[in-house]
Amino acid sequence: MKKSPEEAKLEDRLKPSIFSGGGFLGHDERPINEIIADDLKALEEENINKADLEKLLEKTFYRVKKGWGQKVQLSENLYGIFYESKGKIPSPFRGDGVFEKGEARIIHQKEDEELIITDLSLNLIKKHNFFQGKGSRYRINPVKAYNLLKELK
Repeated sequence: MKKSPEEAKLEDRLKPSIFSGGGFLGHDERPINEIIADDLKALEEENINKADLEKLLEKTFYRVKKGWGQKVQLSENLYGIFYESKGKIPSPFRGDGVFEKGEARIIHQKEDEELIITDLSLNLIKKHNFFQGKGSRYRINPVKAYNLLKELK
């Protein structure tokens, strides 16, 4: 099926650029609609409510951001550090605006798991159900993220 001009423009904005560095798709070659559908299906199969995941991600992001670069202990084995970056990054979706750079890195000490949350990634998930493509630096695997953060509920 042929892409509409708007779909083609969105796909271009999802690719690596001077604003997004490595882009939003990573090495994932699936169309964005398929990436979104697969992530939503994975949440459904695991009986995870997307709104609950959004709240966990947002709560964790802002809690760690308040630490101003210091280690924030979230639980016995989970901590986060916020790395500030100057500037803003535009959303690849038109009309969403621009978002502060900076990332909250969440680390599980025993399971060697890491999650990176940004202001933009929160918006992409909330407004567009887009967790980013596999291989993207800022991809949030929705099931892994929920399992990592669920003890913080």
